[in-house]
Amino acid sequence: MNKNKKIAVFGGSGFLGKALLKLLINENYEIILFTRKKKIQQTLDKIFPDNNIKCAQWSIDNLQVLEKKIKNVNYIINLCGILYESKNGDFFKVHSDLPAILGKISSKNKIKSLIHVSALGVSELSASKYSRSKAEGERKLLENFPRGKILRPSLLYGEGDNFFGQFSDIASISPFLPVISRTTKFQPVFVEDVANAIIKLLENKKEKNSFYEFGGKSIYSFEELLKILLEVKNIKRVLIPLDPKLMMIPAFFLQHLPKPPFTVDQMKLLKKDNVLENNLPGLRELGIKPTEMKKELINIYR
Repeated sequence: MNKNKKIAVFGGSGFLGKALLKLLINENYEIILFTRKKKIQQTLDKIFPDNNIKCAQWSIDNLQVLEKKIKNVNYIINLCGILYESKNGDFFKVHSDLPAILGKISSKNKIKSLIHVSALGVSELSASKYSRSKAEGERKLLENFPRGKILRPSLLYGEGDNFFGQFSDIASISPFLPVISRTTKFQPVFVEDVANAIIKLLENKKEKNSFYEFGGKSIYSFEELLKILLEVKNIKRVLIPLDPKLMMIPAFFLQHLPKPPFTVDQMKLLKKDNVLENNLPGLRELGIKPTEMKKELINIYR
């Protein structure tokens, strides 16, 4: 084991995390996975036999303990993100306070590389708390560790994703599919392409940019994405267009469920397209050819 390949990963038990851990194991990194989930080690041992992963528990309510737990690490990757708050303030704790502390730890411990996954289109001026908290986290991380790298992917897709996976499940039990904001545009990017980009950036000293934005080859509206899913699954469903403004009322009540189908904050996000528009370096600059979305969906759903 190369003692110079010790890496702390936050949020590694999520969708992007699983794709990334597989690559890190193949590259012989010694991984400390910081997780808020209990009993995750058994799950990881099933998915990745012979892994180099040690799990460490942490909590967003006690970020100060992280410094003690991150010892002799060469690299830090932060993938932590939440789509809704369990309690008020969680967005800023996870998306802003955590990156800020990781930036401080990286400066203090002379970390070789700190990579932080944010999201495309975030802004501190946004009406959405999700977007504001993500943008604030980017800024604070770079204030504390100017050499940090911020990655902003568009909608991530792949086996078990939040978008196609969720709508595929709905389509299997319902004759209708809700099209929330039929015109909002996305530039979906394959989860493994983003995981590969993280690996390339980890030890690449030539890449001096602070920001990278990742999207796939093509731009689609919300409605087009659902039509492609139905075509790939070879099923017919009635698409019901819904206006995000009108969805604010049910969202207000649904957001109080333990796992809400959608929230007021998400409806605010849907008012803005989620596409590459800042001319920042992305997959191609890192030598990664974006995966063909339809081909990949056929592999998953047929």
